[in-house]
Amino acid sequence: MNNTNLKSVLLVDDDPTTNILNKHFLKKLIPSLEVNTVVNGYRALDYIEAHINEIESGAFLLILDIEMPIMDGWQFLQAFDILFRQEEKEKVIIAVLTANGSEEVVYKALSHARVKECLHKPLSDINFRKVIENLF
Repeated sequence: MNNTNLKSVLLVDDDPTTNILNKHFLKKLIPSLEVNTVVNGYRALDYIEAHINEIESGAFLLILDIEMPIMDGWQFLQAFDILFRQEEKEKVIIAVLTANGSEEVVYKALSHARVKECLHKPLSDINFRKVIENLF
C-alpha cells in the first residue's frame, strides 16, 4: 500500500492489546507509517496540541475508541471542537472505533463533522486497508 497520503496515525484506546494489534496491522500495510498510541481522550488532546504544527493536512488519522475511562470518545470529540481552531481541526481525520455497533452509536459518531468512518472491533489489516483506501 505505497500509494497513500497517510503518514501518521494516532490510536486512542485504553486496551493495550488492541493498540498493539492495530499498530501491527497498520505497520504491516504501510511499513513507513508513524503510529503512536495513547490510552484516553485527554492524552489524545495533549498529543494533538503538542504536534498540531507538524501534522500534514490529509495525512493524519486518529482512530478513536468510544468507551474509555477518564475521557471517552464522545467527550474527546466535544473537547476537540472547543479547543482547536477550524484550520487545525481540518488536519485531523477521525475514525471512531467501537465494540458497540448499534445504529445509534454509528449515527452519533458519523454525525460529528470530523468523523469519517465508524469501525467495529475487532479490526484486521483488511479493515484498515479499506479505511485507508477510502480516506487517503
